[in-house]
Amino acid sequence: MTRRFSAGCFTARSAVRRANTGRRFEAGPGVVPALEARIHSEGSKAAMNQEIRLPADAEPGVTRIRRKWKRHVKAYLFLVPILLSMGLFKYVPFFTALLKSFYEWNGANINKFIGLGNFAKLFSDPTFYASFKNIGLFTGSFVLIQLIFPLLAAVAVYHMSHKKTQNIYKALFLVPMVVPHIIIYLMWRWIYRGEGLLNNLLTAVGLESWTGSWLGDSGTALWSIVFVGFPWVSGIYFLIYLAGLGGIGQEMFEVGRLEGMNVWQRLRYIELPMLKGQIRIVVILAFINQFQSFENVLVLTNGGPGFSTLTPALYLYKKGFEYNELGYASAIGVVVFIVLVAFTAVMNKLIASADKID
Repeated sequence: MTRRFSAGCFTARSAVRRANTGRRFEAGPGVVPALEARIHSEGSKAAMNQEIRLPADAEPGVTRIRRKWKRHVKAYLFLVPILLSMGLFKYVPFFTALLKSFYEWNGANINKFIGLGNFAKLFSDPTFYASFKNIGLFTGSFVLIQLIFPLLAAVAVYHMSHKKTQNIYKALFLVPMVVPHIIIYLMWRWIYRGEGLLNNLLTAVGLESWTGSWLGDSGTALWSIVFVGFPWVSGIYFLIYLAGLGGIGQEMFEVGRLEGMNVWQRLRYIELPMLKGQIRIVVILAFINQFQSFENVLVLTNGGPGFSTLTPALYLYKKGFEYNELGYASAIGVVVFIVLVAFTAVMNKLIASADKID
């Protein structure tokens, strides 16, 4: 046990030490009590004169908050413009759409509260279900493509022996990221035209019977849009995989070489298990990105022919800005938001379960 001593104890000890080193004498009956009283008085004075220091965490709560605020006030001030911008351009429109989904609203003179009327109408709308079927095919195909092709490209580039060649291929895969998507979609629309590049190539190699109206036929329009972006190596997903490969220790690849693994065995037994985290991120990002797809369908087919390529985002746009049914369009947006949140929650749950198993 740790003992605590006051200043008076040390004073008493010093007095006793001085007394022991001096001349021996016999104390009378009143000497000892008087000496003890004097020692106690001197010790109390010394203790009172000592400066009492409190630990930092013993400061009053208000003082601590004030000191922390002064320390971080500049950082908070830098965040103010960002928070204001996010509030103005993201949260205000979101909560406005959420509120207006319960109204019959045309953005002008009609603004009537109808409760769940828009949602009841939405879930009995065959066009809405057709758009969800289309986006399911779009999204499933897109996620599968982005799981495979950017991964293969990243693996091939990562294992290139010459650094200069590796950098050239990195640039080739990343440059398209800075090209506006609208330009890419316009180029593909020209490729798919009746007199476009694709039909001309098929005719040149003797496959004229394969030519057709790729975007004008309901049987081929959707899959023609899926094919857009060939060879399907998205720069952002390529970078995610490349960063994951860089995090694998070189000793793992050295063990694979010593074991005589070929390229596919190395991919299966080393790279894929070590890239689980990156694969999960790509799945979530690719799903969210494609589920909200809008501009590609708008430029290439405008949702046609019929409703064969219509997506929920494009349907929302048409209802809101072509038919002025802004309340109904808001209800579509709320449903899309709920689907995305639910998918993300399910994916996070699956990821957590997989991590526990690992």
